[in-house]
Amino acid sequence: MKRWQKIGLWMGGSILTLLIVLPLLSPVVFSDDTERGAIRHYLYEQGHPYQSYSALLDRRMVDPEYGRMYDVIWYDHDSETGMTPTICYSKKQDHHYTVSCGTGP
Repeated sequence: MKRWQKIGLWMGGSILTLLIVLPLLSPVVFSDDTERGAIRHYLYEQGHPYQSYSALLDRRMVDPEYGRMYDVIWYDHDSETGMTPTICYSKKQDHHYTVSCGTGP
């Protein structure tokens, strides 16, 4: 086997392993200890493990009642339109963050 073929096999195997391991690592990587981690954990719990890694989180204003607002853009394969802009509020309660999400107007 030529050298470039071995390198290609190793890289392909590494990418395949990464794609298999990412959803398994999501509960460990994304916890409710941080605002962004809580939002990504919410997406994971909704059945979107890969989207929890690729979602774009844009921090917005702070509401005293609901917490910090984030614009979350991610690909929802269950939606007819695909790209799903979502508004999420992340508020600290005790030592963890709670998340409430919904679609924008």
